[in-house]
Amino acid sequence: MPKARKGTSVYFLFVCWNCDAECTVWGKPKGFWQELYEVPDEWDCWNCDAIVITPDPPWTPAD
Repeated sequence: MPKARKGTSVYFLFVCWNCDAECTVWGKPKGFWQELYEVPDEWDCWNCDAIVITPDPPWTPAD
C-alpha cells in the first residue's frame, strides 16, 4: 500500500471486467491511518460504461 502524507489522496488502477480497460479510481485517506484508503464500492468504466465493483484490497496504485 502506498504511503501518503495526511490529507493526500491516491489514484488506484483497476481493470474493467467487461472490456479490460485500465481505469483509475480516486482513493481518499480513511480516518487516522494513512495506509488505509476509501474508494467507491462501484464505478463506471470510462471506456464501455459498465458498472465495475471494486475488488477487495490490496489495490495497485496508479503511476
